[in-house]
Amino acid sequence: MDRRRFLANLGLVSGGVLCSPSGVPGAEADGPVKDGKQTGGTITEPAREIPIVAKADVVVVGAGPAGVAAAISAARAGASAILIERYNHLGGLWTGGLVLPLLATHGTDRSRKRREVLAGIGGEMSLRLKKLNMSIHEVDPVVDPEAAKYVMDVMVKDAGIQMLYHCWAAGVVADNGVIRAVLLESKAGRVAVVPKVVVYCTGDGDIFCWAGEKFEMMRYHIGLVHRLGNIDRIDKKKPGYKKIRVGNPTPLKSVNWVNMHGERNQDGLDMFALSKLQQKYRIAIWQHVDKIRGTPGYEEVFLLDTAAQLGVRMSRILDGQYKLTLADSMTHKSFDDTIGLSGAWTSITHGGKKVGKGERPMWQIPYRSLVPKKTKNLLVAGRCFCFEKKLVEDARVIGTCLITGHGAGAAAAVAVKNGSSVQDTDIAKIRATLVEQKAYLG
Repeated sequence: MDRRRFLANLGLVSGGVLCSPSGVPGAEADGPVKDGKQTGGTITEPAREIPIVAKADVVVVGAGPAGVAAAISAARAGASAILIERYNHLGGLWTGGLVLPLLATHGTDRSRKRREVLAGIGGEMSLRLKKLNMSIHEVDPVVDPEAAKYVMDVMVKDAGIQMLYHCWAAGVVADNGVIRAVLLESKAGRVAVVPKVVVYCTGDGDIFCWAGEKFEMMRYHIGLVHRLGNIDRIDKKKPGYKKIRVGNPTPLKSVNWVNMHGERNQDGLDMFALSKLQQKYRIAIWQHVDKIRGTPGYEEVFLLDTAAQLGVRMSRILDGQYKLTLADSMTHKSFDDTIGLSGAWTSITHGGKKVGKGERPMWQIPYRSLVPKKTKNLLVAGRCFCFEKKLVEDARVIGTCLITGHGAGAAAAVAVKNGSSVQDTDIAKIRATLVEQKAYLG
């Protein structure tokens, strides 16, 4: 079979549609431009051959905490793995977004004792950072982002994972409920990787959307984190000094991180909205730091950096086999297919009363919440797995991403080894693999 026929059989000789500016030759319809947005019109992209550049048992899309944990778990379980990341670093919002607290490492057990739930690959990362003196606090530690990038790069390299930076998932080729290829955009053009199982971990649900799975859309607040330097040089004895907010400590005594709640009800998929917020926030941060520096005693404080990634907290949520609820998390609900437990980091009102974070239960995450209803070789981890919106504050945080990623990676490896769909994978073998990898299953 020649190359063109092979690619055609895979569905990789294909075309698509893109938004088109008014008046572009070949446009099927023209429309006005309003507020920088094209309000009508499309162009037809010519069919082209897409080269296959790699194949693997498990292809993990997105190298945030969930994706890194998934790839390492799959590789340690004996699967060949490719990890795909659009930025130049591992860790996603944990590192590039400067969301430095590793939430939530602890929860309350049935005997009302507070205990650590983060174990397995996430626990190993946390311990490595602690040994480097690059984390502070025993509960919900705050880490140094550069150290976390380093630790994850070492763990990925040592696991024998094929790392692909600087490329962006741009589509899938799927038929009969199976993803045959993941299409990537790169500086070398569009290319394809061929998986046996895909683990989707970028947070925004692109691949399960393209694969035809149903989902909920959640608009939420979007922010931009920054760091301040020379915090240890603030002169509290300077005439005119007054205490002002300068963020929270990090492992570097001279550096604080400063969170931003950001504007509410934002669409994390809208490139125009994201671009507007990015510009607005960067200007606002600079101006705020300028005011800090103008306050007596704070003259040497400076803006160290703003996050490389805008703080999109939520967007698409998978409509999977089981929707995990807030009530599940508050009642110690048990599942036969638990792949890990997460903790809680914030107080909530439940059952008509306020429940403090120190009282909130640890909660189990079932495998079914990572599994789509139709696509046979796709698993989901990170902030877009299947959960009730009321659970968002605990479901989206770094620790939960590490746990769901670890579970998805182990499950993908088992599915490949057994030659089964993700829906029919042997739960006992998944859990046994996780136990071997020191995950905490309750």
